[in-house]
Amino acid sequence: MCIRDRIVIGLLRGVVQPGVTYRQAMAWMVDALRECAYAAAAVGVRLCLEPLNRYETDLIHTVAEGLDLIEQVGADNLGLLLDTFHMNIEEADMAAAIREAGDRLFHFHVADSNRRYPGAGHIDFGHLLGTLAEAGYEGFVSGEFLPWPDANTAAERAISYLRSVAPRVSS
Repeated sequence: MCIRDRIVIGLLRGVVQPGVTYRQAMAWMVDALRECAYAAAAVGVRLCLEPLNRYETDLIHTVAEGLDLIEQVGADNLGLLLDTFHMNIEEADMAAAIREAGDRLFHFHVADSNRRYPGAGHIDFGHLLGTLAEAGYEGFVSGEFLPWPDANTAAERAISYLRSVAPRVSS
């Protein structure tokens, strides 16, 4: 499946509003995701749910919570999009979280600990890219970081840095 056959569900899921219980919000999300996954499956599309940090949403922060939600929805075309910026906040061990996601890892975002391009903070991207390879992940690794000092420079620095730390794969 190519990248255009995926839809990302990030903050789209919202935040629990006053007067709504967490349990009710989760039930609504499960129902909505079932309906969306069913419609998406009919046209060969995967849904990628992105666990976000606690400062942005109060629903689904970790791989474990995401996998639990996926199990409740029960759709093969629902998986996870992991983002190193959010993982750095919520996961005790980012490499273990990648391994835990397993074949439910549908897409991967990179940003450093300060939301700048990889290499501008303290995340060990060489280790994480190696873990992705060991886990058998063959999808895209895409950048989602601040355009600092500008978009072109940030993209160039990210690509250069990631290439320098990526494990060498022999064919």
